[in-house]
Amino acid sequence: MLISQLLKKSVLYIVFVLTAMLGAIGCRSDQQVDSKQIAIDLNKPKNDIAKEQDERFLVSAAEFDYEQILLGKLANQRATSPDVKELAKMLEDVHRTSKSELGSMGILKSIAVPSTPTKNAHAVYDKVNVVSVEEFDATYLTQVIARHNEAIGMFEQCIGGNHDPDIRNWAISRLPDLRLHLAKAMDLDAQSGPISEVIR
Repeated sequence: MLISQLLKKSVLYIVFVLTAMLGAIGCRSDQQVDSKQIAIDLNKPKNDIAKEQDERFLVSAAEFDYEQILLGKLANQRATSPDVKELAKMLEDVHRTSKSELGSMGILKSIAVPSTPTKNAHAVYDKVNVVSVEEFDATYLTQVIARHNEAIGMFEQCIGGNHDPDIRNWAISRLPDLRLHLAKAMDLDAQSGPISEVIR
């Protein structure tokens, strides 16, 4: 029984990785592969509401991690404030660790999670990347604040919902860091003055 479960998890993981790799190789023209959609497709068919909730949470949490990694890299290149660069580096590192933990959790629970940045993560990156140097720091902080507020709500829903105990415990362990990161971004934003525009 244990060997059968391990084989099933290994096969699911290998199929997901191969699908993502082949998709990335085969779609180098205008068509862009979305690893979030691949993960959602691999998680079908669903017949268990609790499992569906676990899948949606892990996929969304992975997408959030990729957003913060991409934005962290971008801010390290473009931010003018050393404090903003320091925050960006910290967020990039923390979300790399989180992404790795999510990948392991996905394998353990036989849930496919995105293995590459999603289209939404790239769209957020592109939106922030087009602003001027003068507006970059404020725009980056606005995005970090908005997305951390959304993520905290998502993690709180997971903790209060009907989720797998291991997934719930992981969400509980991540929530203090998310709140701390939000507070740091808000402090930096308050020091730099009002935000010119909120990105949605």
